[in-house]
Amino acid sequence: MSEELTISEQGQIADRYDKAIERLDDDSVNIRRGAIFSLQGIMEDSPRKQPAVIDDLSQYIRTHAAKKVTSAQKAPDIQAALSVLGQRDPAHDGDRAIDLRGVQLADVDLKGADLSGALLADAVFSRGDLGGTKLSGADLRGAALRRTILRGADLSRANLYKTDLREADLTEADLRGADVTGAELAGAGLADVRVDGATEWTGAHRPEEDLPTATATPVPPDRTTSTPASERSSGDAT
Repeated sequence: MSEELTISEQGQIADRYDKAIERLDDDSVNIRRGAIFSLQGIMEDSPRKQPAVIDDLSQYIRTHAAKKVTSAQKAPDIQAALSVLGQRDPAHDGDRAIDLRGVQLADVDLKGADLSGALLADAVFSRGDLGGTKLSGADLRGAALRRTILRGADLSRANLYKTDLREADLTEADLRGADVTGAELAGAGLADVRVDGATEWTGAHRPEEDLPTATATPVPPDRTTSTPASERSSGDAT
């Protein structure tokens, strides 16, 4: 009996998933937004579907915010998709990484979101609020985070090669083990930033010439996965 119930539940989940994916193409932004929250519920009810939902929502955001800078304040469906991705339980990600390479977004609200290991190369997140966001191991090569709030964000082991961080607020951010090679840091707030001997500043551009010095406590190794998601997918990065 329990096996029949499990099969029935799986069938219901599959039906809900198919309907949500279909509604993602609807002309109404409210219906698309509802579909996004339906996918969130599916992840919670059936963690095995989470990798597929990560792919679906990542693709949705890339499709709707890739050609020109879009303000998330004027695109509630995109903001909803970002929020759902950031609120998921990473323990069920499997081998998937959030893939938002090349998206062009402004004014996003991702305070406290978990984007660990996310693929964000060449993405634009200008004027966004990423305060306290987990970006450990994320690939942010060439990303534009100008005037973005990153106060208290976890950027440990993140790849920030040539990232535009001009006028960004990095107060109390964790940059231990991060590669900040060639990053643009003019006007960035770096008060109480946490760095260590593995933080790479080579070629970082900061006219103020007051780059942080190493702190005593090194960043602990990542025990959550054997290989960070950004490294697993690095062959696809551009």
